[in-house]
Amino acid sequence: MTVTFLGTGTSTGVPLLACDCPVCLSLDPHDKRTRPALVVQGPHGTILVDAGPDLRTQCLTHHVRRVDACILTHTHADHLFGLDDLRQFNFQYDIRIPIYSTIENLEKVRSVYDYCFKTTQEGGGKPQLDLVAWEPFEPVQICGIEVLPLWHWHGELRVTSLLFNNTFAYVTDVSAIPEETRPYLQNRDTLVLGTVRYEPHPTHFHFEQALSEAKALGARQTYFTHLSHHFPHTEVSVTLPGNIALAHDGLWLEFHSPAP
Repeated sequence: MTVTFLGTGTSTGVPLLACDCPVCLSLDPHDKRTRPALVVQGPHGTILVDAGPDLRTQCLTHHVRRVDACILTHTHADHLFGLDDLRQFNFQYDIRIPIYSTIENLEKVRSVYDYCFKTTQEGGGKPQLDLVAWEPFEPVQICGIEVLPLWHWHGELRVTSLLFNNTFAYVTDVSAIPEETRPYLQNRDTLVLGTVRYEPHPTHFHFEQALSEAKALGARQTYFTHLSHHFPHTEVSVTLPGNIALAHDGLWLEFHSPAP
């Protein structure tokens, strides 16, 4: 199993429009952050996690040649508004793409992308999507990978957390981790946590919260994602413990542990 971080920025991306702060003007490529997304490559295909408005550019930049399945953690714009770009993979490989998420999220997909699910005129084409509802704590096999959907709080919104092959955990857009989810995240090989800024935030971990949770959950390696322009990559990185790091667009990880 391999994981590529397509995007590690917050909902605005970095640099922000009309911002002249040092991070937005930085020449360090690690300070260029598109909206959050992952691809997870398994033995039988490629899973996309979230499809934000930067998806087309992300796939071109990081050489994503195929998507066989998509998981949506939630349906905020920075995780959903690139879903139409999946149609090129439909056309190229003559496949339909399953979208895995909660019933509530899939109802939102059906509403926002209503043209995908009704007869329309011939023309430019539209994504061919199959909506697949799942429940937290019930594992699903996708592309040869065991995916365990969990959940956490994003303010008052329930968002899907993910555990892949019992080793790689992904928890973005998080403000609190419920007690029923916590044991599944404990002592994993790799943990990804969202953190958006240093000051308290109503719907995201701030930096000290993320550090505290990373230490409590005890992963071998933790990465922070969903980063704003408050985090200059090089300056922050030198202050972190050896097993905690800032993720960056294009970060690539490889896992050799077999599925349980």
